[in-house]
Amino acid sequence: MTVGPSGCDSIPGRFAYVHLLQWATDTAIAGNSTTTRIVLFEEQRWRADDASGRVVRSRYPDGNQPTDDSTYYPGELDGPIGPIAADPAALNANIDATQPRFLGPTSVIRGLVSLLGWRTPNQAARTAVLTVLRDTPGITYHGSVTDRAGRTGIGVSATSDDIRFLLILNPTTGELLAYERAALTPPPGSDRTGPLVDDYQLFLVHTRADSSSNS
Repeated sequence: MTVGPSGCDSIPGRFAYVHLLQWATDTAIAGNSTTTRIVLFEEQRWRADDASGRVVRSRYPDGNQPTDDSTYYPGELDGPIGPIAADPAALNANIDATQPRFLGPTSVIRGLVSLLGWRTPNQAARTAVLTVLRDTPGITYHGSVTDRAGRTGIGVSATSDDIRFLLILNPTTGELLAYERAALTPPPGSDRTGPLVDDYQLFLVHTRADSSSNS
């Protein structure tokens, strides 16, 4: 796997812009009955280095829930201030601020998706991401993995308590294509025969924008 240039590396703009689809578990409780289903969300995220920005989130089916359009002022968005660090040691500190590293290799995967899912890292930062993954014991490489958009990437995962956290990365640029969290073993008495994916994020666009507008 290499970290070559990406088309968005030379695009200026105050905001990192990320467009994604997310399939997530939705649990409804009515009396003594519990219903679980997978719901599709669509998000557009704008994030500036001062942790300000905007998030537009839609749900399908909407279930009578309107699209949410929220604006955030400096410091209001979660995570470290500034862009993704281009130095592996500083990147590890960014990850630790999001997901404590003492929790093991799964914290690295979860911390990276928290960072990459909101920012547009340049080539140097993407190289630092691969360096951190390479130097983290307990990380598993899966070779070619296809995401839900049909794109082929490199799978990188860590597993804890039979929960697997997987990143799919572009094999030529190192950009994040998708993230998956899956319970690998069915619970006792379940009719499920394979892993249950309860969170899947498909990153359609990583770029930069001058303003937090979708016009």
